[in-house]
Amino acid sequence: MSLPYRLERTRNRHSNAVYRDETIVIRLARNLSLREEQRHIENLLKRMEKFVIREERRTRIDPFRPLLEGASELTIAVPGGGSYRFTLEAGDRTRARRTTEGWAVTLGPGIRRARFHRFLWRLLSELELPRIRSLVHAINTQTLRVRVRGVKLHSATTLWGSCSHIGSIALNAVLLFLPQDMLEYVIVHELAHRIHGNHARAFWREVERACPEYDRIRRAMRHFSICSL
Repeated sequence: MSLPYRLERTRNRHSNAVYRDETIVIRLARNLSLREEQRHIENLLKRMEKFVIREERRTRIDPFRPLLEGASELTIAVPGGGSYRFTLEAGDRTRARRTTEGWAVTLGPGIRRARFHRFLWRLLSELELPRIRSLVHAINTQTLRVRVRGVKLHSATTLWGSCSHIGSIALNAVLLFLPQDMLEYVIVHELAHRIHGNHARAFWREVERACPEYDRIRRAMRHFSICSL
């Protein structure tokens, strides 16, 4: 397998790589010799090629792709949620206006694809947050009954969810497009972190108490991929 790649020389202590827009971006650490650079490039390319092969076998959640590829309007139906129409036109700056059907988006000149992508996810998250917030509190009342300080819905490229030390739960907006049991499992997972901050056995016992099928659901989630931003 041979994939296009580009190099970025950084001031970081360690080299790393990401896969973005069908290209491997290799970020080389500082102060490397030519031989060290070549070794880092070869190792990171091998690692990323394995990653891409795994990702291609997964179902990719990427609802905004038509808009990113030039479409001027798109209707997105969220399973269990609403149906929203996004319209797109060029303008002097990037902004959005709420409509009865969704959002009218004005796209400013020179906006980068990744920034535009995050902007679209933010608009969708704003529409769906009230429903997700209610779901989190309902599941919490029915199961673990922990203190929750707040609920956020946002785009992320790695984590399905997180829970801060003060009890603020953040959920990946990609979960809106996964089966309901997966969304509910992630909510339970983050609620359980209000009791145990790590992933020790005691943590998983709390998760199992609230979501007996959690192990099956976790394995099923491996078949889904979070789209890159």
